[in-house]
Amino acid sequence: MTGTRRRPSRRLAAALVGAALAGGAALWPVRAAQPSPPRRPSLLVLVVVDQMRAEYLTRYASLWSGGFKRLLEQGAIYDQTFYPYLNTVTCAGHATLGTGAWPKTHGVILNQWFHRDIGDVRPCTADPSATTYTYGGASGGDGHSAVQLKVPTLGERLRRWRRESRVVTMSMKARSAIMMAGKDATAVTWFGGNGWQTSSAYGRPRRQVARFLTAQPYTNDVNTVWERLHPADSYTGRDDGVGERPATGWQAVFPHPLSGTAAGTFRDLWEESPYSDAYLGAMAEAAVRDFKLGQRGVPDFLGVSFSATDHVGHSFGPDSHEVQDVLARLDRTLGRLLTFLDTAVGRDRYVLALSSDHGVATVPEATQAAGGRAGRVPLGAVRTAVDKALAELGAGPHVARAEYTQVYLTREAQAKATAATMAPAIAALRAIPGIATAVWNGDLAAAHDDVAPDLLAAIRAGHVAERSGDITIVPAPDWIFVPGNQADGGDGTTHGSPHTYDQHVPLVFLGAAFQAGHYGTRVTPADLAPTLAATIGVPMRDVEGRPLTDAVTQRAPAQ
Repeated sequence: MTGTRRRPSRRLAAALVGAALAGGAALWPVRAAQPSPPRRPSLLVLVVVDQMRAEYLTRYASLWSGGFKRLLEQGAIYDQTFYPYLNTVTCAGHATLGTGAWPKTHGVILNQWFHRDIGDVRPCTADPSATTYTYGGASGGDGHSAVQLKVPTLGERLRRWRRESRVVTMSMKARSAIMMAGKDATAVTWFGGNGWQTSSAYGRPRRQVARFLTAQPYTNDVNTVWERLHPADSYTGRDDGVGERPATGWQAVFPHPLSGTAAGTFRDLWEESPYSDAYLGAMAEAAVRDFKLGQRGVPDFLGVSFSATDHVGHSFGPDSHEVQDVLARLDRTLGRLLTFLDTAVGRDRYVLALSSDHGVATVPEATQAAGGRAGRVPLGAVRTAVDKALAELGAGPHVARAEYTQVYLTREAQAKATAATMAPAIAALRAIPGIATAVWNGDLAAAHDDVAPDLLAAIRAGHVAERSGDITIVPAPDWIFVPGNQADGGDGTTHGSPHTYDQHVPLVFLGAAFQAGHYGTRVTPADLAPTLAATIGVPMRDVEGRPLTDAVTQRAPAQ
């Protein structure tokens, strides 16, 4: 038998196999176990704080004890987040956050714009084919939907991927709730003229929402008086800041009663108070519970936009005690919401992103008092200047509408518009104090040596030919455009410029999918939706936003 090898018997071979399976791995090499794919979150949460400068997170950090504190300690924070376009306003910002696109792509250029076919302005959510439903009241009135959006939101893409997924959004503003949701959602709720509302675009009113609204009516706050949460010396600056223009029924200083005033209604004052934010926080918790968001084995989406900072900021400005207190109370509301999500969904089963739709300018009179150049430009003066400058085109008027940064010409003037015929109007507008520059949109694609490249890029990023005006005007730093003809008109302050105080907003991600820390990469809010989508493997193509992979530790494979 020398020189030959006997084959093992069947019994011996079976014994050897059994030994290997039992742990005798040395007999044969065993293929290494492959790492399991990352666990996908079951709930994507978008939190928008309307009119929140990026600096607020750290400037007022001494007031934090809840949600903002946790985001700063445990979140992935992108410190250099800027909107890349001119019209930094609510509807455009929420559309960017919801879709991952810029206005030139998603189509929403302002909160409202001029429609030449009807000769008037319409809100960004206007939809004559839709019916407005009011919970507990009469339905009807102006309809709302996301019909103006040209690209789908993250929520829409999620519903296309998994039809069972639920998309629930809420805000005080219709445009905020709708632009987070898109055209296809489970429940979209906002606070309208007659109470809490939704649209036929999203089906009938939801019993889950109705149950919460009935159990916890907002009118429970009717006798509330808004006092500061913390001692007065915890806040920076003065309570009676220069140039503040409080809501009708309030004084410039605390306290601020929500009812019982000689002027102003409870509904309006409640909306412009931190108690509306607290109510939305409770509504979000109820939605997670009653719609079982993130608890059914499929990914869901929750969008909450807190509006009080915007209302209060317009009246009192970014340095006011009122803005500081709204944020301090929102910090607690967010803290409660995060703790609730930890328990109801699971700390490692949801991801959350927080950002804002825009910042805000300092109250012009406060800037003036500090020695700076600032002021107000009435849009009536814009119309007058353009009409006068275009007198050679014939009898006017030549301006059909001046809608914030957009000047719309009449059809007759538009037909005669060329670079040469528009030159006098451009020169006249640039000569108005408080206007940094003006550009004829007819040659927007051409080179403009007299316009800074970054400013020209911002104008182009927000331009939609069939919706934008014929001329774009840009406010100078610390100046604001106001409606009407009065040089002292408007709210305390506003936003909607390409300046840092309007473009620079917070962007924070929280959850097991993200590595905490500060990131210095310059990004845009359009990157938010694609980054959340990457955690569940839903691709977002044909938009400007990109997944911020440097912070994502668990990125699911694309579906």
